[in-house]
Amino acid sequence: VAARLANAGVATKLVLRAGSPRWRAVDDGHLRVHVSGAAPMTSFVAAASDAADADVVVLATKVWQARDALLAATPPPTAPVVVLSNGALALLDEIPGVAAAATTHGCFETAAFQTTHAGAGTIWVADAKAHGVFSRVEALNSTLVSSDEMTARLWRKLAANCVLNPLTAIKRCNNGAALATEADRATARAVVEELAAVADGVDAEDLYDAVVDCAAENAENFSSMYQDCRLGRPTEVDFLSGWVVARARARGSDAPENARLADAVRGLEAW
Repeated sequence: VAARLANAGVATKLVLRAGSPRWRAVDDGHLRVHVSGAAPMTSFVAAASDAADADVVVLATKVWQARDALLAATPPPTAPVVVLSNGALALLDEIPGVAAAATTHGCFETAAFQTTHAGAGTIWVADAKAHGVFSRVEALNSTLVSSDEMTARLWRKLAANCVLNPLTAIKRCNNGAALATEADRATARAVVEELAAVADGVDAEDLYDAVVDCAAENAENFSSMYQDCRLGRPTEVDFLSGWVVARARARGSDAPENARLADAVRGLEAW
């Protein structure tokens, strides 16, 4: 997102933790970001250690890093903070005042600041100011939606995350192979039925269709959970499948298929 915005002439900064390994890649205040795959490009994006002068803040960290990253970024109170992370529903419970976005763009990082755009998709956002920024780049395919539509999109996104992320990590495959067998598809249906049971007014069949569509649109993409497991990094499973399990228990129910997948992911070792 940052590379495409900067390449379109939108004033864009990547906020990094000063002194971090990624910060050491900064050269004369900028980072060289290369995007391969769909519409390949190279862009030089400004780097900063905070977001103090931002008009719009896009929070695109791992979900478990989001709270600390936002505190460290110190954005001005006038800047909307848009969460573009997996597990956004969990974050909305934890961080008041942030807005959410959802996307079906599929990307994976091959090295620091080298990203493969494996599947073109859409960004849905309910904040008009953020949409005004995203819409400067046609390839981002930004769509402004109502608050109710945004909530529905977040549940669909969560369904895709709760099915495709664990399955790709467990099976060590890309999104296109995640639903290859009847057993995989049965798992997907069980997961989305549990999601529908803990959401209000959400249809399980609609969630299942969202999972199938996401797998097809991003067939060549490797999920973030696959990448985290491959590299021995912490995963976001506690904010995805684990959050569904916790929400079910808070309602006096359970979510056994989400619990099974979460336990399986927690038990994975780095490959």
